[in-house]
Amino acid sequence: MHDRPIDPMGEHTVEAYLEYVGRVPQSIRDRIERDVHPLTGNRGSFRLNNHVLFAELYLLAEKTGTSPTPVDMTRFGAFHVSFYRDRFGAFACGVEFAGLEPNFHSPEERVRYEEYDVREFYTEPVTDD
Repeated sequence: MHDRPIDPMGEHTVEAYLEYVGRVPQSIRDRIERDVHPLTGNRGSFRLNNHVLFAELYLLAEKTGTSPTPVDMTRFGAFHVSFYRDRFGAFACGVEFAGLEPNFHSPEERVRYEEYDVREFYTEPVTDD
């Protein structure tokens, strides 16, 4: 994977990981906790945390010159589209939650996207206060 500073599925250094995640604007990293599930508010120990998923979106946006679509992720991305669908409900919701403008590959993708309101997604864990 010559265009990525790390192999997301293999061994890597902390410095390379931070460089990779550093592609995500600090404002997004500050606003959204990396280990919170956006749809449930549950804290989890994800193999791919939110910041890593966002970093891959930003890497693809740099590569393609536009916000990535599910087809871009399938063809060029390091992760399967299902990671984004499982975490954010729809791939386009993950793109928007990451601070990018969604690009719709199909009418079906737009319909899935319209089922969610990312303004209501959890950015930090729900507490039992």
